Amino acid sequence: MAQRGEPMLVFRLRMTVHTDTLADLLETLVNTASVTGHEAAIADLVATRLQAVPHGRILRSGHSMVWRSAPHGRPLVVLAGHLDTVPPNGNARARREGDKLFGVGTSDMKAGVAVQLALVESLDPERLRFDLAVVFYDAEEGPADGNGLKRVLAEMPWLGEAALAVLLEPTDLKVELGCIGSMNAEVRVRGKAAHSARPWLGVNAVERAASWLAGIVAFPVTPVNVQGIEYRETLQVTTLHAGVARNVVPDLLVANLNYRFPPGRSLAEGAARLRALVPDEFELEIVDQAPAGRMCLDAPAVREFVDRFKLPLAGKQGWTDVARFTEAGVAAFNFGPGIPELAHQQDEYCPLANLEPAYRCLSEFLTEARP
Repeated sequence: MAQRGEPMLVFRLRMTVHTDTLADLLETLVNTASVTGHEAAIADLVATRLQAVPHGRILRSGHSMVWRSAPHGRPLVVLAGHLDTVPPNGNARARREGDKLFGVGTSDMKAGVAVQLALVESLDPERLRFDLAVVFYDAEEGPADGNGLKRVLAEMPWLGEAALAVLLEPTDLKVELGCIGSMNAEVRVRGKAAHSARPWLGVNAVERAASWLAGIVAFPVTPVNVQGIEYRETLQVTTLHAGVARNVVPDLLVANLNYRFPPGRSLAEGAARLRALVPDEFELEIVDQAPAGRMCLDAPAVREFVDRFKLPLAGKQGWTDVARFTEAGVAAFNFGPGIPELAHQQDEYCPLANLEPAYRCLSEFLTEARP
């Protein structure tokens, strides 16, 4: 186990997959480039490994695929993880330093994908107590409309009948419930162009927006408690554009507001919250949005997993595809070996000691009834 105070986990199964095997698999995945939009190589790698599994069925949709065990009428559990990464930043190749594997996507979320693959390759289907589907999908890091899971759920609606979905997003071996919603809005502040030598003939859009911007950038990070779990409401100005030339009074300023809001708040409520923060005389347009993921601690399968392994609980301070599953009526949570705070960073790594506990928790849950 990593030495950061995680709880001790007790397992009753002897597994044949250990840290070294999982670490080698993770290194192979990291060294297979898969920036969003360029997932062909890693999709083919995963498909080749799945084809070597002597049981189950593979369903493919572009650069996404689903491995499905033979259905036996048992409750369906889905494990899901995305194959793509953000562009590398000097960290395209994996490197090991002690018990850490560095490289783009190590935590977000090829460590989770490695656990998914190892489970498919090692579990005896006769010992499963659930019907199982394992989803490997593309384009999670890009625009929401191109998300591979969105396409897979539409093409394979039977996935929406699952009793539980586990997203192997980075959680550092915590159970992270739900996820915050996300909304981007463009605020347009208009003025009137003029020569900068005669500014009194125009209206400077930057000057007009200045006092509002000074207030909006001071929006506090606000803790919000939902059923005993803390999330944080945030609002950030992420892009700002104004002006067409150095000697022209700008007649337009465009600011992008990135708003993150907790479970229990609808998209309509989020939009109303934004509108209340923008003066009526400024234009506001919601340019993209994604709902918050519902908390599912009351779902029996979620409760069993949490109680059984005595794992820490937290809220997912980020958007994940838990939201897609819960919107489809499927109870879901995030659980994976990666470190969420390292996602998209140049020094991203995954503690190798986190891989086996993640594998063993899911293996035992899928194969052994609770004592």
